[in-house]
Amino acid sequence: MKQVGPLPKTLVLAETLAQRVNQLRELRNLTIRDIAKSTKFGIKRIEEIETGLETWLSSTDRQLLAKALSVEPALLEEVEVRSRDYGALSQESILVNIQSDLSQAILAGNKQLMCPLCGESLKSNVQHGFDIDGQPIKLARAHCTKCPFIL
Repeated sequence: MKQVGPLPKTLVLAETLAQRVNQLRELRNLTIRDIAKSTKFGIKRIEEIETGLETWLSSTDRQLLAKALSVEPALLEEVEVRSRDYGALSQESILVNIQSDLSQAILAGNKQLMCPLCGESLKSNVQHGFDIDGQPIKLARAHCTKCPFIL
């Protein structure tokens, strides 16, 4: 592995594990394949970390990833989100919040929405219908053009 200098002092680090890993990887000019090779995680796992599907790392995995990114493990640990057993948001509640925010944005007429999993453009529309009592309702619908995300 090539020697890399320290992080720029003016760098504002991202607030989530997914964003931070992506930010550091790009700052170090590394590909997902480079990180996967040096950590032996596999490309799919690195993609899952960078898309936010994996929000917590074991101590060993954190050290491997930090070494591959040429940073201290604490820089990754400080933005990890543990499962509900530790009082943090669970994966399910995070997904519900994302879906709710996307639905509100679609119903408000926002057309420039990005996929929460891969960052590609979402195709969205508002579906009109009736509830069980015959009252008119509007439902937000969306799907990603690149990955399997569906709202």
